Parts: sequence; structure tokens; C-alpha cells
Amino acid sequence: MLRERENETTLLRASLERARHGDGGLLAFSGPFGIGRSALLAEAASTAREQGVRVLRAVATTPERDIPFGVLTQFSCCTTESEVGPDFTTMRNGLLTSSEPVLLLVDDLQCADVESLRWIDRLCRAVADSRVLVVVAHRDGQAATDPAVFARVLDRAAHRRALAPLSAEGAGAVVRDVFGVPGDARFVAACHRMSHGRPLLLQAIACGLRDSGKRSDESDVDAVWSLRPSVVAERARAALRAQPEPVLATARAVALLDAAEPERLAELAELAPEACAAAIDALVALGVLTDPQRPRFAHPVISDVAEGGLTPAELSEWHRRAARLLQTDQRPVEVVAEHLLASDASQGEWATGVLHAAGRRALDRGDVPAAIRCLRRALLACPTAGAERSVLLADLAEAERSSAPVAAMRHLSQALPRFASTGQRAAALAEVPPMLLAVAPLSMHAAFEEYRAHEELEPAVALAIDTRMRAARFGDPSWCADTRERFDALNPDDQVDPERAAVLLYAATLTGSDVKAVLPWARRALASGTEPRQAFGTVTLAARALSLADEVGEADAWMAEVTAALGDRGERAAERLIIDAERAAALVRACRYAEAVALAESTLRRCDPALVSVVSRCFETLATVVLDAVDTGAAARVLARHRDWDQAVQVWVRELRDAALAVSLQDFGSALEHLLECGRERERLGWTNPCLLPWRSWAALLYHRLQRTEPAVELISEEYRRAVAWGAPSGVGRALRVWGAVTEGDAGSELFRRAVEVLGGGGPACTLELAKAHLMLGRRLLGSDRLDAAAHLNEGDELAASCGVPRLRSVDEIAGDGPGTQAELTRAELRIAKLVAGGLGNQQIATELGVSSRAVEKHLTKVYRKLGVAGRAGLADLADSLDAG
Repeated sequence: MLRERENETTLLRASLERARHGDGGLLAFSGPFGIGRSALLAEAASTAREQGVRVLRAVATTPERDIPFGVLTQFSCCTTESEVGPDFTTMRNGLLTSSEPVLLLVDDLQCADVESLRWIDRLCRAVADSRVLVVVAHRDGQAATDPAVFARVLDRAAHRRALAPLSAEGAGAVVRDVFGVPGDARFVAACHRMSHGRPLLLQAIACGLRDSGKRSDESDVDAVWSLRPSVVAERARAALRAQPEPVLATARAVALLDAAEPERLAELAELAPEACAAAIDALVALGVLTDPQRPRFAHPVISDVAEGGLTPAELSEWHRRAARLLQTDQRPVEVVAEHLLASDASQGEWATGVLHAAGRRALDRGDVPAAIRCLRRALLACPTAGAERSVLLADLAEAERSSAPVAAMRHLSQALPRFASTGQRAAALAEVPPMLLAVAPLSMHAAFEEYRAHEELEPAVALAIDTRMRAARFGDPSWCADTRERFDALNPDDQVDPERAAVLLYAATLTGSDVKAVLPWARRALASGTEPRQAFGTVTLAARALSLADEVGEADAWMAEVTAALGDRGERAAERLIIDAERAAALVRACRYAEAVALAESTLRRCDPALVSVVSRCFETLATVVLDAVDTGAAARVLARHRDWDQAVQVWVRELRDAALAVSLQDFGSALEHLLECGRERERLGWTNPCLLPWRSWAALLYHRLQRTEPAVELISEEYRRAVAWGAPSGVGRALRVWGAVTEGDAGSELFRRAVEVLGGGGPACTLELAKAHLMLGRRLLGSDRLDAAAHLNEGDELAASCGVPRLRSVDEIAGDGPGTQAELTRAELRIAKLVAGGLGNQQIATELGVSSRAVEKHLTKVYRKLGVAGRAGLADLADSLDAG
């Protein structure tokens, strides 16, 4: 339905009525592209057919303007053939003498071939006394094939109308037609402004938004500005196709320098000012441009059309010229940089300076992707030596911290030797995020060592460097102990930088200090703020200490604040990965195992394997779920999928992971070996806090499964001593629970009761341990006090279910119950096991049994797996049990 074309349709109806009575004529409609000329002609044709008027319609096109009689051949239904082809003279005479009214429509008359144009001129000269109404439409701003004849045709028109843009009310009516409901005032205003009231543009915008699921309300106003309708691009391309090169060059200049002065457009297009002004006028008349003083495209998609006619090399050259022109005019570096980024790299040193400045500004305003694009491009053109490159590398490293932390540390290490002064190098080192030190090159660690003792540094810089070196050396026992001593020397009233406080208190946490001493400092450090950058140190380390002190809710709340502050930073942002890995570990401490596994898996999926701290933390979380006997299989599967990430983790992490995988396969002998090796590595590092990783508890239960009580008791008694020193109820309760599991009789039951007592008031971090303690005590009491046993078992079941582990009672691993020995072995396996326990070798056994050595080896492998022993020594320890079978 046409909107706001009532005057034109009234004129058409009246003219048709006059033609019916022998008073024919010519009507001409004009306007820029998209104004609705074709739609008006279609409406005229529809109206005429309804009245029984014969309709002849043709559309002239640019590709066919050189084909003689190309337009007239579209009227072939009323031509007669002669020996030399169609007889258009006879056709004209037939129309003029027709006894029935005829409507002849020609769209885009400016594109008509010369022969057709002249024929139309002759027809219109004689049409007044006929029943023929000729209606033509032409696009403004496009030259005709024969301007003189074209002008003569238009002069013969009884009425010439320039179609007007739709008003705001008309735009609202179109929006209502498309969406079926009235549009919000802001939405309609945006559509009207974006389309300039041209029906084609307005219809394309409204239909495009509707088809993409948008609504005509205020919430979707932004979509109006971003939509790029293909139909508008196609019409603009058709309008520009026939234009001469100066006009096309001017359009390209506008595409690159939107709303620039005509003088600058002329310079970029390499045209004389007069030629450029004429081209602008032509483009305005065509409807492609608005405002000749500050030319701008009628729709942003036309800019893409204007650039689309250039090859990549040509477009690069245009951008190069635009950048140089804007630089000469001292335009903002961000504007110049956009053109440099779109051109080739060989721009010279001036371009390096512009890109560097633009990248720095983007970084300062928080536009990290733009900063990285500019700085990386600047690096390509920057000389390989000199102070400028060092500053550029340092800025690039700062920009890359979030999206490419490994590259950031590499670039910063490359920058350090190039800085002009000691102060600059030290200042750069003082800004290195502590959580990224694990991926820093060795040269950077050496630089920390060098500058830590430098006497000329400012005190704050020197202290920041010392803090980072201590964070980098958590794995050095002497340094870790020294850092804990620094923490122990702190007084409550001391003013300490939050980042340094976090590093000092975490060293105290690693070495098993007193939880009551650590907690106040952790809270003070976190109270300093939760900006995203603090994910690289303060929040992560302090929240980890809170979690290990059983304050899991408080720790997660602080990390949630950092996550919220990250806003729209990507899922692969280093800050998000670090916090997500730490939150997964905190979820395990809070006994929310399914959530922990899901978050750890998601984090690994998004993480670069080289980001060691994140990978290690996720592996530790997943292994804990398996070794705590609460895995449904998901955690083990994730660990198995990442076995090839060995290069990304320390030895103890790899051993821990392999222990968990062995447990998932019920290969308890191998699991014990890996777990003991993991423990030895952590002891070597000086990390003695059992709440960090209760490897002694797990190993004690594995020893118990293998019926080796003495080493089990030795391990768990030491864990209990250390847990008491740290003071977190979850650690003390776990140690008591495991000690009870490896202790027979009433003594074991008493240890279970003490575990229940300690864990009972410990909060969420103690829930699953409390469930295990109740269940194990209940099982122990079944033979002596079934009523009390039932109470403990029911309480344990309820607690386990609240942690998402409803079948915990059936899991033997929580008690470290020993294997079924010979009940699990076949007769052949049991016989071979006895012979091995008696000291025979494989070949001796093969000879005695009359089988091959290979067969003996295969049976032994199954025996080791079923009995959960590591090898021959393990079978020797089970000799008495085997003989009993």
C-alpha cells in the first residue's frame, strides 16, 4: 500500500479517465533512488487493469542502453513484423488510433536507448488527441543517452512531479503496515531518519528488522542503525554503475572521508575542485549523497558499495592517501589509524607513531581489541632497535595481558633490554601481574633478581619488584620460608600494599601457618577492591587463603565481584580464566562437586595450554573430585582428555592427575605410587598445609586398601598434626575421619566421633567430610549398636545428598576398604599370585605350569589390577591372605 502518494494517484486516475475519452497525455515522475517511482508505476498499472485499461510496461536498464529499440521490444505484444524486423512505426500508429484506452509505462527513462527514446518522443508529440496515457519515471542525477531528446520528452509532459519523501507520520504508517502494530515513537523516528523518508529504504529497514526477529519498540532502536539491507545495496549499485569515473571517485572519497569538506574530497579523489563539486551535485541529485556541504551517504550500506568497486590493492592505496591527508590536517590519531590499518604495512616511521599513539589512547579508554590492532600493526613498521620499540612492546604487552597473556610476557621480556634507562626497566617489571609470572620467560625472572637489590630505585618500585620475585618463587622452599617470616613479622597496624599482603599471606598459607593469623590479612587485602586487574594477584591469592580457611562463601563472593566487574570481556580473557579456575577450586571446598567439574571443564576448554597456573588449578580441582570418591566419571574423563598437556604443568600436578586417573581405573597400586611422588614433590617445595592438598589422607586410604596399616597410620598422624597447626575444621576433621578408617575397633570409632564433633560446626566446607564421618561411624557400629548406627547412616545420607552425592554410602573408597583378594581372582590367577608371593620368577612359573612367559605376564597384570598392588612386593605383603584362599 502506497503511503502519502494520494496526490499522485489522484492525478493518475484523472488522467486515465481523460484518456478514456480521447484526451491522452504524458505524466512524468522523478526523484532520487529509493523514493518510490517504480512502486508508483506499479500502482498505476494495477489501477488501470482494474478499470479494464490495456497496460504496456517497460523498464529501461543501464546494461541495455546501447541496444537499439531495447525498451520498445518489451512492448513486442503489440508490434508487427516486417521483412526487416519489428515495425515500430505501425505500432505507434496503432496505439494512437486505438479505440480502447491504453496506459504505456516506462520506468528509468534516463536509461532508455536512443532509438526507443526518439520513438517515445514522437509518440508523445501526437498523444494529446488519442486514448493513450504515457507515464514515465526517471531517476534524478543520471544523464540520459540523448540529453536533448530526453529533455524534449519531459517538456511534453502535462504534469511533472518530483516525488517527496515520506513524513514522520508516513514512516509510522509504513512501520505499522510491516509489523502489524504501531511502532514506538523512538523506533519510528530512527527508521524515518535512517531512510530519509524514502519508501524503498524504509521498507527495506522495517522488513529486515521484522525478519530478523526484532520488534518495533524502543528496545530495538539500535538495530535500526546497524542493519545493512541488501536491497538498498543493490539499488545503490545500480544507480552508481552508470556514473562516470569522476563521480565514482568522489563517491569513494566520501566512503573514506565521511562528511568531509568538498576540498578534502577533491584532494583524495585526485580531482579538480570544480570537477569534484559537479560530481557531488550529481550524487546528491541521484539520491546517493545528502548535504552537498558535508557529503554523507543516504545509508551506510552505500559506503560498502562505493568501496566494493576497487581491488584490494586499489583500496589499500586509497586508505594510504586518506591517512596521509588526515595526518596533514592534524586529525585525531584514532581516525588516521583506521585508514593505516586498512592499508598495507609499508607506511614509514610517521605511521608507526600514529598507530602507537592510537593504540595507547585505545588502551587508556579500555578498548583493548582496538589497542592490540594498532600496536601490533605499529610493531610491523617499527625499527628493530631503539627506545621507541621498547615502549611499543611494553604497551602491547599491557594490551595483551587479558587476551594473550603468554604473548604479553614474551613481548615485555623483549622490551626490557631496549629501555633507555634503569628506571624504565624497573617500572615495567613492577607492573608484571603476579599470576602471569609462571609464563614469563627466564630472562624476565633474571631481571627481577637483578633489579631487586638495585639501590637507585624508588622505594615503591623496589617493593613491587620484591613482591613479584617472591610470588615467582613460591616453589623455592627457602624463599617461601623467608616470605612467611616477612608475614609473621607484620603487625596489625602496618600499612601494607594489598598485592604484597596477598603474596605474603599466601606464603604463610602454603607453609601451614595459623589460620587465625592469615584470615584478617586476607580480608584486608580483598577490601582494597575487586577491579578486573586484581584477578592477576590480590583477589586470587587472598580468596584462595579464605577458601582454605573454610570461609568458602566469603571467598566465592569476592571472586563473584571480580567476575561481575569483568563485564563484556571475552570468555577467554585471562582474568576470567584465572578467576574461573579459582572458583572451581572453591566450589570443591564448598562441596559443590558437579558445579566444580563443569566449571573446570569449561575453563580448560577455553584456556591456552601454556597458561600454567590455570591448567594446574583445574587439574588439581578435577583430581580432588576423583580422589575424594565423589566423581561420577566426568572429572576423570576431562583429565584423560588432557593427558597430552604434560608440558603445561609441574611434576606434582602431573603425578596428582595420574593418581586420579589410576583410581578411576581401580589401579590402586599405581595410584599410590603417583600420589606418594606427588607428596614428595610438594614436600620438596615446602608446601606443608594439608588443606591445600590432602595427599596424605588419600595415600593412607590407599595403603589401607592394600592392607598396609603401618604406613597408613604414619601418614595420617602427620597430616593430623599439620591440620591442627593450620586450624581449619575441614582439615582436622578429615584427618580424624581417615585415621579412624585405618584404625580397628573402638579406637577407630572414637576417632570417627571426634571427627563428627569437629566437623559439625565447620560450615559448608565440612559438609561432605561430615557425611563421610557419619557413614563410616555408622558402618563401624552396625555390629554393636544398630540404633545408633542407623542414626549416623541416615544423617550421612542426608548430608551426602545435599552435596549432590546421594550414593556415597555405597562407595568403598571413602573408607579405604581393602580388596577382596582371592575372591576377585580366577583359579589360574590365584595360583600364579601365590607362586609370585613365594618368590618364583615368571619363567620358573611358566615352566611349572606348562604355559608361556607371556601368559604369565598377562595373568599377573590382571592380578595386580584386581588386588590393587604395585608389583611383586605388594603380592609378597599379601602372602598370608593368598594362602588363606
